[in-house]
Amino acid sequence: MASTLVDQEHASYRDEGFCAALELAVAAARELGPPPGPGDAGLDDRIQREAILRLRSGATVNPALLPLLADGRFADPGEHEPGTDEVSRALAVPDLFCLEAPPGTARTLTVLEIVRSAAGRGERVLLAAPTAPQVDAVLARLPDGATVIRVDQPGSGPGSLAAAAAGVQQRILARSQAAARSLEPWLGAPSPALGWLRRLTTALDEADEARGRADRAAAHREATAAAARERLGADLREHARASEAAETSVAAADAVVEELSAALRRSESALHRRWRAGRLRRRLSDAVRFAAAARSRSFQARAAYEESAHSLERGVEQDATVRAAVDRAAFADLAARRALESAERAAHHLTRLLDGVADVPDWTADQAGLADLAGRCRELEPVLRGRAGLLREWRHRTARPTAQLHAELLRYADVVAASCVGAGRPEYGDLEFDLLILEDASRVPLPAALVPMVRARRAVLVGQTGRPALRDPEVVRAWVAARCPAGADAEELSALLTGSVFERVSARAPARNRAVTR
Repeated sequence: MASTLVDQEHASYRDEGFCAALELAVAAARELGPPPGPGDAGLDDRIQREAILRLRSGATVNPALLPLLADGRFADPGEHEPGTDEVSRALAVPDLFCLEAPPGTARTLTVLEIVRSAAGRGERVLLAAPTAPQVDAVLARLPDGATVIRVDQPGSGPGSLAAAAAGVQQRILARSQAAARSLEPWLGAPSPALGWLRRLTTALDEADEARGRADRAAAHREATAAAARERLGADLREHARASEAAETSVAAADAVVEELSAALRRSESALHRRWRAGRLRRRLSDAVRFAAAARSRSFQARAAYEESAHSLERGVEQDATVRAAVDRAAFADLAARRALESAERAAHHLTRLLDGVADVPDWTADQAGLADLAGRCRELEPVLRGRAGLLREWRHRTARPTAQLHAELLRYADVVAASCVGAGRPEYGDLEFDLLILEDASRVPLPAALVPMVRARRAVLVGQTGRPALRDPEVVRAWVAARCPAGADAEELSALLTGSVFERVSARAPARNRAVTR
């Protein structure tokens, strides 16, 4: 038990000393200058120190990263049996895998297959390299299908974060274009829709007034015609009386004929009265002739009455006052119909503007139906105007170049590619990944490699052993001898300044955590 506590204290002391050496290496690199070659150009001290702080505090995605880097304490893979090829072995380890890729081997193809396989099973992949051109070289050969975003790339070129954000903005704007176009007529002061609503309301008011005038003109026309008939109807009234008298005479003559006919039938049926039949026949014959003459006179009187009635109507129609009243009534009725037609046209325009933005109410092309439609549109107009204004403002904001989408795009991308230090830019947020693939790790010092490594649960380092030191060992030893603080691990500091992360990790990795590309 005591031995275990001593080991834990020693490990803690060793880890703290390792983190202190990392901080000294960052400061020394600033004085010594970047290592030769393009690998570490433009290192950002603040980003590296933030990564070291996360490593020291245990705030890394892989909580066992510090003991792994400090002492080579790799995780036990358990009972899981890795595959035989490099890709399956790289994806099987729980912490870190070193893939040595000598010149002439299928290095890039292996890296691409690891990226494709990891993304294919739903893992988020961070692809990092010492410089941006090395990142672009791998991205250029990635197959289509995965969502890939390139960060720390200036401008808005293809694959950049700015281009991805612009693409999302354009898709959002395209999807809302139809709604914006439908709501556009409801904007403005006044809006086109409000203009048509006012036209409808005005036309309805005019139609109501015109209908009232038409009704009054029609009543005046009827009164004027009645007065003209009274004034011009003396002959008609005389012929009416004559026709009535003739009808009365016909009725009386028919009654006499009927009475004589009945008396004749009775006389002929009685033997003792047959002597009267001859006289009755003569009287009946005279009565029939009289009745026929009466009917003729009645027919003539009726014809004269009808002719007089026609003459009266012609006279009424030709009367100047009546004709003026008829014209006024016709014009008033035409004005009422035209006002209603104008309201109907405005209603059709309004219903077209409502189509697609609100439920179009049923309406009829009469005064009551159009008034109901106008009332419904008055209720909808402020709602649709507000909705249109909000959508326009939202679309204007969406169309502006903005970095607000960057963090979300990075959070949901399948593959994020960046240079080592670029992966830690604060504007990208606190990102986490399932797998880091560090390309050309034999040219990356450990402080720079920490920036992407603290953000990944597992890592695959791709590089070569036996590469030249990152800095001249003699220069480094001289600087360490002159500037290394008392109590600091000079040997560890020298190793951090001259060696790469790949050299350090691969030298300590067990066989299951190493492979060589073929």
